[in-house]
Amino acid sequence: MYFDQADQIMQSWPELLLLAQGTITLNLNGTVILMILLAIGAFWGYQEGFRNLLTIAFWTIAAYIATVEGGDFLVEVINRFWENGPRLVAFTLGRPVDEAPIFGPLITTELQIPLFFRLVAFVALILLGFFFTQRATWKGPPNEPLAKPLGFFVGALVMLLWSNAVKVFWEQFLDGGGTIEGPVADLLNALPDVGDLTTSLIVIFFLIIVVLIVFYFPRIWQAGPGGGGPGGGGPKK
Repeated sequence: MYFDQADQIMQSWPELLLLAQGTITLNLNGTVILMILLAIGAFWGYQEGFRNLLTIAFWTIAAYIATVEGGDFLVEVINRFWENGPRLVAFTLGRPVDEAPIFGPLITTELQIPLFFRLVAFVALILLGFFFTQRATWKGPPNEPLAKPLGFFVGALVMLLWSNAVKVFWEQFLDGGGTIEGPVADLLNALPDVGDLTTSLIVIFFLIIVVLIVFYFPRIWQAGPGGGGPGGGGPKK
């Protein structure tokens, strides 16, 4: 009898194992993927240093606030400018403002147009961050003692904002009736939404900036080539 029960358990064990494995994989994949992304961002920030990621972080935070947390507000502002554009032109040219027409909304709330606009705006702002970081005054080698540890934090923060923005856009896409299947959809579905943490981390980032400005302001601009300072290479009188 015991051998029969043991034989039944052994026969059903592979099915139970596959079922348990699928459940565990579903629960862990999102967290593991997020941790891998954060590790990549942290490593990138550690190698680059705090200075070299500062501009990208500023633009990423601006993009996240404008398009992820405040996307509807941004759409409303653009619609206001578009609707009142003829009146602004008439006012600039000295013509009667009341006679100028009023346009309809440029971006409507139908067919996920705001979602598409926010996605494009988010990517565009990130690309601007990479463009302007090449000309940033504070860019320089990570020679300060805290340059790499702070870069570690900023790199992870930037990657977290990027990944959570993708997650939010994906959820809004699904809520609007969009459907995509495949490994990418499975990955995005499993990725956790950490929107509750992003605000606190952004606040911590700006607190770090304030502390650095207060205590290390004289050194902030010294990394740039030809940076001024006491006894700098200015012309002698």
